[in-house]
Amino acid sequence: MGQESIRRYEFNGFWIDVAGRRLRSPDGIAIDLPARAFDVLLYLIDHRGEDISKERLMSAAWPNTVVEENNLNQAITALRHALADQRNQPRYIMTVPGRGYRFVAAVTEVLEANPAESPLSPSAVTLTSPVFATEQAARGAPVPAQSESSGTDRSENTPQARTASRIQSGTGAIKRLRRGVWLTLAFLIVAGVATYSYLHRQPVFTDKDTVLLVDFVNTTGESVFDGATLKQGLAVQLQQSPYLTLFPDEQVQQTLRLMQKSPDEAVTREVGREIALRQGLKAVIAGTIAKFDRNYSLTLEAINSQTGETIALTLVETEGKDQVLKALSQAATQLREKLGESLSLIRRFDKPLEQVMTSKLEAFQAYAAGFELSSGGAGWNEAIPFYERAVEIDPDFAAAYHMLALMHDWARRPRLAAVYAQKAYALKDRLGEIEQLPITSRYHRLVTGDMNKFIETLKLQKRLFPRERGGSMGLAQAYLLIGRYDQALAEAREAIRLHPDYLGGHSLQEQTLLRLNRFAEAKAAFAQAFQQNPVERGFNTVLYQIAFIQGDSAGMQQQVDKIDRQLAEYSLLESRLAAFGGQWRKAQERSRRAIDLARRSDTEEVTAQYLTEQALFDALFGDCPLARAQATNGLSLERGRASLPLAAFALAMCGETEQVKLLMNELAGGYPSDTLINELQLPLIRAVMELQRGKAAEAIEQLQTAARFEAAAAFWPQYIRGQAFLKLNRGAEAAAEFQKILDHRGEAPLSVLYPLAHLGVARAAAMVDDKAKSQKAYEDFLAAWKDADSDLPPLLEAKAEYAKR
Repeated sequence: MGQESIRRYEFNGFWIDVAGRRLRSPDGIAIDLPARAFDVLLYLIDHRGEDISKERLMSAAWPNTVVEENNLNQAITALRHALADQRNQPRYIMTVPGRGYRFVAAVTEVLEANPAESPLSPSAVTLTSPVFATEQAARGAPVPAQSESSGTDRSENTPQARTASRIQSGTGAIKRLRRGVWLTLAFLIVAGVATYSYLHRQPVFTDKDTVLLVDFVNTTGESVFDGATLKQGLAVQLQQSPYLTLFPDEQVQQTLRLMQKSPDEAVTREVGREIALRQGLKAVIAGTIAKFDRNYSLTLEAINSQTGETIALTLVETEGKDQVLKALSQAATQLREKLGESLSLIRRFDKPLEQVMTSKLEAFQAYAAGFELSSGGAGWNEAIPFYERAVEIDPDFAAAYHMLALMHDWARRPRLAAVYAQKAYALKDRLGEIEQLPITSRYHRLVTGDMNKFIETLKLQKRLFPRERGGSMGLAQAYLLIGRYDQALAEAREAIRLHPDYLGGHSLQEQTLLRLNRFAEAKAAFAQAFQQNPVERGFNTVLYQIAFIQGDSAGMQQQVDKIDRQLAEYSLLESRLAAFGGQWRKAQERSRRAIDLARRSDTEEVTAQYLTEQALFDALFGDCPLARAQATNGLSLERGRASLPLAAFALAMCGETEQVKLLMNELAGGYPSDTLINELQLPLIRAVMELQRGKAAEAIEQLQTAARFEAAAAFWPQYIRGQAFLKLNRGAEAAAEFQKILDHRGEAPLSVLYPLAHLGVARAAAMVDDKAKSQKAYEDFLAAWKDADSDLPPLLEAKAEYAKR
């Protein structure tokens, strides 16, 4: 048998026997494929990563045959059905528009050893006897018996006797040789069957099974092994596997609540089994650490949640505390193997804990404590000191830097987040793929700002680890940032499908539904999420905005009551609400309070954001002296990707051309790859500058670049474009721009540009002599600003224009 016959491909649990022309699913089920479809699949895999034209595929699968493109389409459809692949979200076969197809999954090629042909095998036996009967015996054919009554002389000295003797002797040798051959063959068959059974053994788990890690039992009496240290280390090791799925901590806490227990209760074996039974989990994995003199013993056990029987057990001993993490990695690898995971997957996705995380036990202990806090809902600021302690002990701790980047990103500190993201990225090559991809994606979002690379990395993460929520969560966030809300919603719902009780997926879903103006659906989705996990953290602002849009004062108050009034975000919310109604003095007062709270309780970076944002609205309402002061104060605290664009925008509205040019150069030079800065914010600032110089047509031209991201720009591109069309006396086009704002209320529910859009429509309709539309729009604006400060320029102008209609 040649090497081709035992070549095998593996991808995401599927495997292909090339010679046998068989495709098997991750759970070992044979999948029947049409012959041509199998040929197409094999050719795509052999040329994986390449764009293969349809003509090339048809030539390979139908050689020397004229076929129609429809035959290839049918083969591709059969393959996608067999692999449960989707054309619009491919995991394996990607359609390359205008070209053909590409196989995009990671593939492992296995070449199993082929034993050399035995010198005793039947095909290798050669006998020199010229006797035909002997040749027959060598082939295993029966030898004709000699007749004793033939009258032939049987004397040993006769030629006939000597010939007969040679025949008999040769036949005995052949029999002995045949016995040896068949014994050898039997041994090889048994060994081959055993080897094949081992290599193709069915895993204990399928890709539909999830396991629960329970708390480690520490009998050493050493506090360093208390808490989440070893449990988190085991989780890190097992999560490298694309085959195993761990039950999330958030769902553990939720199940404990349903069991009338504290969400902080220790998850023992008994509690873990009860959780597993309630959730339909197949197994729990328990660990124990013990000490004997200087030696430490680590035991890992997989337990059937239904019967309590042990499925797999590993035991590793090591000398010295500093070797425990290394021993934990070895034990996890052995457990994966005993649970039936393929050796090829283990070889690819199994970096030791000291390489993926750290070799320093105290550093990992601090990391595990921080991780437990940040994932348990205690808050980002509480977890940060633990991660800082981890990198202090081990300056090469890439995962801890990554978590610091994540914590500061969530806390709205983009500069600090970028600093830590860059440090993590510099160390990423020592990590495994499952750790590298999140670090790379966050690097592109927080450091380079390249949204294309950010999304590409997340797509790869989702493709390689389809049962992890990280890829879908990241994509939902990415699409929210660039205003592609339909795609964001699809990814958020995929994250929810993977982990129904994780609040992050539901929060992204509700934010997206809000931006899509699907308010009732957003409230219903929240109610469903709340039934599964009665925690409202992360939803209050969304629900407040929906209540505000729907004029539900009681609903607004209900959400406000759940927000801490000592937080800067609370005062900022009040400021925006006041500005929406034209109560500018109240808005300024609430804004000052938010800034003061940020100064006392947060970083200068957050304070700078608040100051420069306030400067923008000061400029909008015509208070340019205050806008200049606020922008200057903000930039004196922090000059970053959050504060620089806001300050430049505010100063551009006040006609500070030279200063704005300097700020734009600083932005372009400091963030050359940042998609939103270069393709949205800078064109918007240039448009405002052109409009201030009286060049409305040039302003509209500048905004063409920003058009594809304007859904995520809080109405500013539409508002500036509408003002430019008014300057050009192009009323119909101006009205269309302002109407975009009114039609997409959910994109920025508290933006003051929404009531001002009514005023824009009123003026644009008057230009085209649509008196009814103009009158209604004026009345809508005046109703929205019925409690506004009476001396605001927009209100005074609107009243005068309305009186003249």
